[in-house]
Amino acid sequence: MALEQTIQRIEDKLQQLIKKLQQSQADNAMLRTQLLEHQEELRRQEAVIAGLDEKLKLARIATVTQGNGLSEEEEAFRKEVRGKINDYIREIDRCIALLNS
Repeated sequence: MALEQTIQRIEDKLQQLIKKLQQSQADNAMLRTQLLEHQEELRRQEAVIAGLDEKLKLARIATVTQGNGLSEEEEAFRKEVRGKINDYIREIDRCIALLNS
């Protein structure tokens, strides 16, 4: 009789372990799904941030190029932007010269 009770206790504990394993596996699958969803949301938010950064840069360039009451930092940025534009124009002129020759 003691042997049967021991076997029954072992079987009960085994069933409990199996239930815990199944619950852990279900929780793990749910957490993996949530992780993938959060990673996708993070990618979307990073794309939005990149778009907003670009808009901010363009707005800053537009403000600086108007040149009304600029701070020293804005004036330096304005000169930098103008320098880049001039570099692009020179490069375009070189390309046109090469095409014409």
